[in-house]
Amino acid sequence: MTTLTLKEFTADQITERAQAAGEPAWLIERRVEAWNFFAQTLPPVWRRTDLTGLKPEDLAPSVGVHGTAIQWDESLASQGVVFTTMAAAIASHGELIRAKMDSAVPALDHKFSALRAALWQDGAFLYVPKGVAIDAPLRVIYTLAEGSQAIFPRTLVILEDQASATLIEEFTSRDRIENGFAGPISEIFAGQGSSIRFISAQHWGRGVYHVGGQKAVLGRDAGIEWTSIALGGKVQHVEAEARMEGNGSRVNWLGATFAAEKQLLLVAPWLRHVGYNAESFMQFKTVVNGEGYSVFDGMIKIEHESKATSTRLEEHALHLAPTARNDSIPGLMIDTNDVLKGGHASTSGDVDDEQLFYMQSRGISRSDAKRMIVMGFFEPALNTIPVDDLRDELTAIIEAKI
Repeated sequence: MTTLTLKEFTADQITERAQAAGEPAWLIERRVEAWNFFAQTLPPVWRRTDLTGLKPEDLAPSVGVHGTAIQWDESLASQGVVFTTMAAAIASHGELIRAKMDSAVPALDHKFSALRAALWQDGAFLYVPKGVAIDAPLRVIYTLAEGSQAIFPRTLVILEDQASATLIEEFTSRDRIENGFAGPISEIFAGQGSSIRFISAQHWGRGVYHVGGQKAVLGRDAGIEWTSIALGGKVQHVEAEARMEGNGSRVNWLGATFAAEKQLLLVAPWLRHVGYNAESFMQFKTVVNGEGYSVFDGMIKIEHESKATSTRLEEHALHLAPTARNDSIPGLMIDTNDVLKGGHASTSGDVDDEQLFYMQSRGISRSDAKRMIVMGFFEPALNTIPVDDLRDELTAIIEAKI
């Protein structure tokens, strides 16, 4: 099939591609609706995300799955666990996917969310049946291959009641001079009493624009341990949310962002409390160097129907160069009078000279001392990664940016 740029695309081409892939009618309808919204809608106005260097109309999305790699113990299938590509899952679990897909991350929220919903090809589907506990981590790696301009991966996770799993979602590519685009969608549904560890690690090469949407929806007494790591790319804009719908649900969310050179890395994470007695904690650590610019636009939202909420949101930033910048925008919106505990905090500053002096007085060079301080700063997030090769790779990337 001929490769087309987005300015050459039409709804007919969307339909033609989907039919050639054997997709069901309901999915084709959703793709066409999203494409028409994208084609007719102006880009969103984001004050702190600079997309002026991106020309989406010149992108030529690849046809079919080309950048998804899944790693897991296939013997888990005997317990009813499904971990496969989205393309395969549409054929085998279509009705389950139809019921959940796009119900967490809205497809028609803005121009780029519609583009993702219209053009996704790569993706992973994880289903864990009731009461099944998976000890070993599962991993999906999305790669923007050499010669590819765009990738639109979709991760869909469904945990039934009392199930548990660890999922690593990784975004990677080689360095590239020309602009590339990544439009990922991640949706997680955690049933009653279930628990998930979710590690999302972005280490694209230079030149990649990453505009993503992530959302976890938690049922009663469900929990998520979420780690968000952003190191690569040229520009990142990620809208993420943990929605505590169920009573007694809980969130522990750690983040690590390092913007260097002329990177602009923005993350907008929300903790949304809906159920009673829900607990949440978010702590993001940010380092900026060179002319790097990072933005943390975090929010706690306590809905009117929520009661007995306990929540806290924090962001802490280190500056390694006077030309680097970090904007920290923590927020708290409360629509109820019944809150146990709620607060937010932000700190930002240079590496402490007294710490450096103390370490140098013990025979450690200034550069090694700075490296040790930064690595210790990121240690809580890095320690959540249960796969040695990924943790070592991310550590090496961080050290190279100090």
